[in-house]
Amino acid sequence: MVGDIIILGRFGQVAAATASVARATGHTVRHLARPELDLAQPGEIARALDPVLQLAPPGSVLVNAAAYTDVNRAEAEPDLAHSINALTPGIVAERCGQANIPIIHLSTDYVYDGQKDQPYLEADTCRPLSVYGRSKLAGDEAVLRSAARPVILRTSAVFSGNGQNFLRTMLKLGSQQDQVRVVHDQRTCPTAAADIADAIIAIAGRLADDQADTGVFHFCGDTPRSWAEFANDIFETAARYGETRVSVDRIRSEDFPSPARRPDYSVLNCDAIARAYGISQPDYLTALSQSVAHALAAPQHHDTTKTC
Repeated sequence: MVGDIIILGRFGQVAAATASVARATGHTVRHLARPELDLAQPGEIARALDPVLQLAPPGSVLVNAAAYTDVNRAEAEPDLAHSINALTPGIVAERCGQANIPIIHLSTDYVYDGQKDQPYLEADTCRPLSVYGRSKLAGDEAVLRSAARPVILRTSAVFSGNGQNFLRTMLKLGSQQDQVRVVHDQRTCPTAAADIADAIIAIAGRLADDQADTGVFHFCGDTPRSWAEFANDIFETAARYGETRVSVDRIRSEDFPSPARRPDYSVLNCDAIARAYGISQPDYLTALSQSVAHALAAPQHHDTTKTC
């Protein structure tokens, strides 16, 4: 059954990619974002959301791809991060439950503390190290308490050829200098926004037919990388497209202090989503090549100013 895909967020890399995939598969896409919907105003959520949910046809699914994602700034703005990442998702999920519309909620590997030496399972204890991680975990828990048939999709190190993310930041730095310093003692799994979008639409199709497992699932690229290795992969790929080769100076986290602590190891085990939905981990290097090519082809590809 093909219903609407209601997406919270419009210009973020996952929101944009999800809209593209949804339209290509026959869905009508409804975006809810500022100014119609301000996630920093939880008290206004129901007023903006309810009319859309009430008019949604059978088979519709809501995707919450919007969040406060500035990990460092969240340390100085904990109330705002909590409002957007914890309070609002709970309200959205509650309204979805009342309208009998499933919700797919995007979450993060930063809910874990990084003390494991093997990929995290969905059942592992969450011990976030940062305000951002704690706010996202609180949002996950609020969504799971709802009656909206929720799927929490935890992912990591999201990248694409557009938007604000690590890949575009590295390309910008590479256009200005021949060497960059990147931490080498934090390990994750870079994941393309386009691959996340494919997974979301596959899950949405099953949820719409009421034939799907719910709960928390991990989804990420198939190749663990330190941030320095990720940067090196970006520059090697860009060089194949004619960009000047940039070298990576691998440093320790303590040599690059930041307001927020990150997990040293946040690789995710993705076996559960393969069992429940038949979704395999995507090929990281293929997605990276496509994203780098897209970024380099864009006229503004050296204009990004924020990190992910």
